[in-house]
Amino acid sequence: MKSITSRDIRAGFERLGIVGKRVVVHSSLRSFGHVEGGAETVVSEMINSFETILVPGFCWESNAPPPSHDRPEQNGCDYSFYDNWTKPAKPFILEYAGVEPKMGIISQTFAKLPQSQRSDHAWYSWIAYGQLADQLVNHHPWETTHLPLERLAELDGQIVLLGVGISSCTAIHIAEERAGRRPFIRWATDKSGQIKRVGAGGCGKGFNNLMPYCQQLFSETYIGSSRVLTTPLKSFIEHTTSLIQSLPEITRCSDTCIRCRDAILGGAIH
Repeated sequence: MKSITSRDIRAGFERLGIVGKRVVVHSSLRSFGHVEGGAETVVSEMINSFETILVPGFCWESNAPPPSHDRPEQNGCDYSFYDNWTKPAKPFILEYAGVEPKMGIISQTFAKLPQSQRSDHAWYSWIAYGQLADQLVNHHPWETTHLPLERLAELDGQIVLLGVGISSCTAIHIAEERAGRRPFIRWATDKSGQIKRVGAGGCGKGFNNLMPYCQQLFSETYIGSSRVLTTPLKSFIEHTTSLIQSLPEITRCSDTCIRCRDAILGGAIH
């Protein structure tokens, strides 16, 4: 198979009619096959093709154990996990925050752009670039989850899935909340060394179960071996909200997952 060039990537975006749009991108570099220039080529073509870009820069380095007096019920959490906690506290300082490797090398490369901006959230820091970057990431309270993504939805944003399925689509967590599920509570160490609550989403492993009910929403093309899907963000959230309300079990990944169990029951009892 031939190497993928920046021209191939641009042509794929043009086929989908998303050039010049505001987008949230979830991605897998490996899905393309060999890309000339690697992740830097993909990121470069993204910033040349889109007006404003949002990517997940999630970081769990400051994860902390819950205080003994703050352990909500129905919280998708086995608190015994923390009984032998030995991880040293690492305060969340945005300027030094990493990007979780599971987010992929494209997101990690995107975070290094000098003009990129990040939201100040210890778990769900979003990285933005472009015309509306500041508007998306400014003021992201820890008790919320994906506020920058909700803002993008109100600005006619598009979901772009580069070689990943909807199990990677964070917008479904917003749909869960709008369907009535309360966010889970987790904890992180802030820059002053204090342990604070952080709003957290549930399990996404079962999200692929929604795809048969969402397939008609997506436009599709291939760039190399990467299947690329796109759909308007706001209407996707509205559609999946209705699905979860009518079929709450659809997001369950297994009978043993306590996060799925408690999410379906309504989420954390704060």
